[in-house]
Amino acid sequence: MSASRFPSANANSAPSKNKSAVRSTKIKSSSEFCGTKYAAVSIVSLMSLVVSGCMGFDTEYGASTGASGQQSVNGFGAFRTLLEQAPDEIPAPDASEAASPREMKTRDLVRLSVREEQNDAIVWVPNEWAPINETSVRKWMERWLAQGNHTLVFIVPDGGSTEEYFHVAAEVATPKQRLEYRRRLAREINERLLTDAGRENIRVKDWFAADALPYRVRLSDRRVCDFDLEPYVEPRSRSAAASGNELSELDWGKGSDDDNDGEQSDAAGDTAVEPETRRFDPLLQETVSVPGGKSSLTTLLRIMDERWGNSRILVVASGGLLTNFAMTSDAAQEIAKTIRDEIRSAASKTDEESSDSALRVSFLASDQFPIPISTVKPGIPKSKGWELMTEMPLSLINMHVAFLGVVLCLMLLPVFGRPRRVRYNRVTHFGNHLSAMATLMRRGGGKEYAQERISQYLRHVRGETSGPWVLPEPVPSPSVASPPNEGAANSGPPDAESPQTVPSAAGDAVVSDAVVASEPTGAMKRDTTVRNSAATETADDPGTPTTDAESSVKES
Repeated sequence: MSASRFPSANANSAPSKNKSAVRSTKIKSSSEFCGTKYAAVSIVSLMSLVVSGCMGFDTEYGASTGASGQQSVNGFGAFRTLLEQAPDEIPAPDASEAASPREMKTRDLVRLSVREEQNDAIVWVPNEWAPINETSVRKWMERWLAQGNHTLVFIVPDGGSTEEYFHVAAEVATPKQRLEYRRRLAREINERLLTDAGRENIRVKDWFAADALPYRVRLSDRRVCDFDLEPYVEPRSRSAAASGNELSELDWGKGSDDDNDGEQSDAAGDTAVEPETRRFDPLLQETVSVPGGKSSLTTLLRIMDERWGNSRILVVASGGLLTNFAMTSDAAQEIAKTIRDEIRSAASKTDEESSDSALRVSFLASDQFPIPISTVKPGIPKSKGWELMTEMPLSLINMHVAFLGVVLCLMLLPVFGRPRRVRYNRVTHFGNHLSAMATLMRRGGGKEYAQERISQYLRHVRGETSGPWVLPEPVPSPSVASPPNEGAANSGPPDAESPQTVPSAAGDAVVSDAVVASEPTGAMKRDTTVRNSAATETADDPGTPTTDAESSVKES
């Protein structure tokens, strides 16, 4: 298998043919010098991969920076480094001194914006196809290409070079590790066979079509290819297919000649629908034997359009052609150098612009998630009212206010939930006084006294004579009437407060209610009770005189 370079098929292709001749002369002259150099680099890189062992090495696909981009067998760090290198100086045919090449700087690209339109080239390395906003990204890329002097490098995603790495490692490994490498190789082959069965074609509208091969093709020098590049073909609609079926049914009995004519018409209907201004040039092809009658694979395709000016799109058939492991071969380095030369050729500036500025190349990695795109509305930008909150010093104040708000929410968090009923105490409520007095009396054991005071309050203040809290009036004990002599001895005006005794039918002395005009108070009732008790004692023992001292003691 050998790599061949095809010039662009154009009517005015004389300058391009001369350029191709100069480029081929450059390759032949520098191949001997670079052969030993890259051979040594390849051996050192391969041995470092082998020494790292079967376990723990990185196989991440698509990274071009960091540890994964430099150490992964499926990274693109080596390709990015080669783009930054200056090409070999070629003496100009009409000048005595060689033209100094412009420096090329690379950077990462994470968002498509107006600022990114200043890039001279964009290398798009998708991990999976296609992103959700494929149409928006493709339109942005076409607007950027229409500015002129730009290059878009699209690398078709594939399975990487992990399987090829184990192929080579199993051959050069020590006998102790050879069995492990072969086991890992068998595992990678099984996974790849499952991937081959479900691999689908990749079609980018108006750009190209990557037809999936029946199986992975191993090229020379540790390279692999999963797709074949072709111009984009607009698929026929269902209505056209239905009309074709109806015509075939009507012309069923016209013979084999008509059938051949129908096949030719179908083949004519499947031809590529290419714009008149667009041109597809295969830059690199590989001669292989592929099922289906194909004898060559297009590994590098260039797409140009008159509407884009000098801009172009370079499509690499598979990522396994430019991975770190593939870059250890001269063929992969040749593809990378061709891409670098195309970028420099497209970014040629006019005499008015400075040629000292470095070329800006950005690497865009994507997956099935949408690629961020920042759009700017035409016209003068108008600030909104809320944008003031993002300016100093309000931005600093708002940050502290937001923090205090969070603290306040956390402080009020315990009171959230079901509301509860709170009983508020009123100082002027008379029931509180009663409750306090009842508590004190219950502690002192004065239950009877409390009932007596309540009954007295209800009788004398409210005038109640019956009720659950009204106690019956105490009935005085019966006493003997005093003799006439004792009554005569105590001559004087009768005491208005002392009750009069009236003999009853039974001969007992009772207190007459007619004498007392009103209900006696508590003190009067207590004095009456003491006097009745004294009278009773006197009646029981009439021979014992009662002195005033004893009466006072009894009253107390």
